Amino acid sequence: MKLNELLAGLAVRRIVGTAEVEVAGLCYDSRQAKDGYVFFSTARDKERGRANTEDALKRGARVVVADVVDDAATRPAKTFVECVRPRLLMGAVAARFYNTPSRRLDLAGVTGTAGKTTTTYILASIFEAAGLPTGIIGTIGIFAQGRTLYHGLTTPESIDFESSLAEMERAGIRHVAAEVSSIGLAEGRVDKLSFRACIFTNLGRDHLDYHGSMENYFAAKLRLLKDILPKSKSADPIAVVRGDDPYGKRILDSVKAHKVSFGLDRALDAHPESYSAGLNGIRAAISVLGEKIEIRSPLIGELNLLNILGASALSVALGIDSAAVAEGVRRCPGAPGRMEAVPATPGVTVLVDYAHKPDALEAVLRTLRGLCKGRLVCVFGCGGDRDRGKRPIMGEIAGRIADLPVLTSDNPRTEDPLKIIAEVEQGLVAAKLSRLADARRKERGFVVEPDRRSAIQLALEVAEPGDAVIVAGKGHEDYQLVGGRVLQFDDRAVVRDIAAQMAHGHS
Repeated sequence: MKLNELLAGLAVRRIVGTAEVEVAGLCYDSRQAKDGYVFFSTARDKERGRANTEDALKRGARVVVADVVDDAATRPAKTFVECVRPRLLMGAVAARFYNTPSRRLDLAGVTGTAGKTTTTYILASIFEAAGLPTGIIGTIGIFAQGRTLYHGLTTPESIDFESSLAEMERAGIRHVAAEVSSIGLAEGRVDKLSFRACIFTNLGRDHLDYHGSMENYFAAKLRLLKDILPKSKSADPIAVVRGDDPYGKRILDSVKAHKVSFGLDRALDAHPESYSAGLNGIRAAISVLGEKIEIRSPLIGELNLLNILGASALSVALGIDSAAVAEGVRRCPGAPGRMEAVPATPGVTVLVDYAHKPDALEAVLRTLRGLCKGRLVCVFGCGGDRDRGKRPIMGEIAGRIADLPVLTSDNPRTEDPLKIIAEVEQGLVAAKLSRLADARRKERGFVVEPDRRSAIQLALEVAEPGDAVIVAGKGHEDYQLVGGRVLQFDDRAVVRDIAAQMAHGHS
């Protein structure tokens, strides 16, 4: 397509050079630039932006889009486009360049603080059980028919999102379940997508280092259901909302779409008539828009029952048969690193979970507290270069609910791990716990072990049959970010490795 066709009617401040150029591709990462590409400069730092632009031009980029075009840096053989928000323009241009695939696909968006990833996996399993090949877009990556198309942001940049949808369409996929993050919404990455339906799971503290306040965070989530969903090409877009969440109630009050509510309250459109949620899975009789469905699931806990209810509500609202809903739920093992059981010491339940924010940690620990017959051991930490305010909050939650919190490093990034640990420790002390010299004694208290592998080993060594160990914070991640380095580290692999050593008496 020609640049002038891609920009027609879009908000552009000025164009330096000709818009009569053929566009071969789009990129926002200068390393991906090739001959004839349009490069979108999205760096917040001016120096970084300048360096990225130079790199893209060297690699053959024909057009540069930026918020400020430096006339002294423009080149006669190149075209420069100046606009207020390059990311927003990138979304509109990407939709046109890839011929708006979301208008021909049934795209289901899932937003909220907890449960997004698992909900997309349950949705995909239900759709597949109904004979509808389905793609997944989210934290773990973009997947279609067993192939990985992308690894990166929870909500990919618009170019990656649109190109992946186009690739899925070419492969014959017509249904896609996508996580939609608050940051992705705030940055306009999904503004030009057409959603058939959206789910709101819940809202708790997260990303406040980015949004600044809970109200700003909520406003970003609300945009998906209030502003973006109604623009769908579908005549009847559906908003599926957790009705017993305080923020969910606000969404139900303010959204104009076809609304379906779900939750544990029997007054909601999708709710359980009866259920049991133990360490061996979930058994439930649920009512969804008047249909009764018997549910059997290997997933653990009430939080996953809510994820099942949300996915079932959306599926039934889209006309999927209740037998396919039951079968899809039955065969879904959940998402990698989400309450994932890892076989270890006989009689000890060991789970790895992505919980890295207060609400998620509290939900996971409460679930296990209610199901665990013995002691509950929690290995956790907090990430560096992120919201510092949540550190003592997470310490207090672990101290209040777990029998033995084992405080360790998460992804310290560029911060000193011991300083992060000290801030989390304030919360453990606030929960009236003291540091233990020896975790093997059954006193109430907490342990600090900055080395994550050693912390996991300690937790497995002190656990006895009937106990549960939760290793929280990293879930599916197979790396640890320390300083500027990316170290190979997968909690699940570490648990398996230590359990094998213990079984052979080498620990």
